[in-house]
Amino acid sequence: MAGRRAAALTAVNLAAVLFGSTALFGKLPISPVWIVGGRAAFAAATLFVIVLIQRRKSAGGVPFKGALMTGMLLALHWVSFFASVQWANVAIATLTFATFPLFTIAFQAILRRRVPSPIEWGAGLAIIAGVALICGPGLPATPRAQLGAIVGVVSAISFALFGLISQTMARTADPVRLSLVQNVIVTLFLVPNLIFAAPMPLTARDWGLLALLGVVATAGSHQLYFYALTRLPAAVCGAFVSLEPVYAILFAAVMFHEPLGPAVIASAVLIVAASMLLLRRVEPEQLAP
Repeated sequence: MAGRRAAALTAVNLAAVLFGSTALFGKLPISPVWIVGGRAAFAAATLFVIVLIQRRKSAGGVPFKGALMTGMLLALHWVSFFASVQWANVAIATLTFATFPLFTIAFQAILRRRVPSPIEWGAGLAIIAGVALICGPGLPATPRAQLGAIVGVVSAISFALFGLISQTMARTADPVRLSLVQNVIVTLFLVPNLIFAAPMPLTARDWGLLALLGVVATAGSHQLYFYALTRLPAAVCGAFVSLEPVYAILFAAVMFHEPLGPAVIASAVLIVAASMLLLRRVEPEQLAP
């Protein structure tokens, strides 16, 4: 039992590190549409192989309308996230995305017609304060930094909606098959739009990094996360997932020399702590980005 728990803790921690590494791929000198299209294509191919190897049998079919809606939301989430990285920086993109539990709780409160608890109100105010810090003193001196922060919030909102709808479908559909279909939809949705993206020819190195993003940092990390969920409480997995911005910011500081100013550090503390608190109130299917 102790060995299985240790393996699960290792898996979820590695998944969090991989989740944090995804922001670094936004530094590729290519359009976010190309990044996401390649990510989804490689992830879908990997998940297809996993389904064939495991011979997974779904408890129910994947509903087309729900898969189509969540696939488009996932495309919006990923494209806006990588656009935020390119227009602002890794810290802005990951910390604005990390506000998604606030929007999830807000949407749940509206759907269930309930008033958020005092803890949720307090965590929400802390997240708003954190965003204000990175959108003020913590904003980098780049022409589109403010727009990068805005699309980072769009990334959080679209992921919150994606999680809520996916959660409903995951009760009857196998999560791996559902993720496979969603990635196929992202690929099919974005491929026709590649002609409108910035015409940047991809090098062999670019294709290799996109394969790494899709195979390891997307399909592989989700398999590690789902493995951990079967052996650990959702709150524990959520706590590790909430550390994603911390890993991303540290990676960016080391690899790309992005500054770690006081405003960024204070914002990270506020947002990560508040998100960790809110994630305890979010269903586990919504936690993996």
